[in-house]
Amino acid sequence: MRVELKYGLVAGLLMSAWMLVEHLFGVHTVHLSAAPYTGIVGDLIPVVMLHLLLRHQLAALQRYWLPLWEGVLYGAAASLAAALVFYVFLNAYKFFLNPGWVDLQLEWRVAELRAAGAPEAQIREKLVGLRAAFGPVGLALTIPLYVLAGGAVSALLTLWLNWRHKEIPRAD
Repeated sequence: MRVELKYGLVAGLLMSAWMLVEHLFGVHTVHLSAAPYTGIVGDLIPVVMLHLLLRHQLAALQRYWLPLWEGVLYGAAASLAAALVFYVFLNAYKFFLNPGWVDLQLEWRVAELRAAGAPEAQIREKLVGLRAAFGPVGLALTIPLYVLAGGAVSALLTLWLNWRHKEIPRAD
């Protein structure tokens, strides 16, 4: 199995496991206001896995630097694997483990918008958008976004790793 697929699968499984931990602590049922803060950990997991993947590729290929295009391709492939695993998990979570999760999220957002004094037309518009985003098609559309984001993060990480591992000039 290719290394980028391994790291992508591990990232997808770790993001899924983190979401289960959030569910066990009631972040998706009782403590909805904590979700934006705990979600940061779920966002950092793929970044850390991409960093580990690119470091592994530098060491495995015995290079001092990694071409940018290779880093982007490794990151995009790993991000695609992670996104597919997480997509399957999110649909299973939404339909089987916590079927009321989307409705709780929407109720919390409506209460938050009403407390902020938003007009009802804006609230309805926001609800339609959120419901579409949490639907199967909306979640499927996030897969290309994960791949693009993974490629962009991989480009930055590749540049950073290349800067940190400068090639030592030979004294001939």
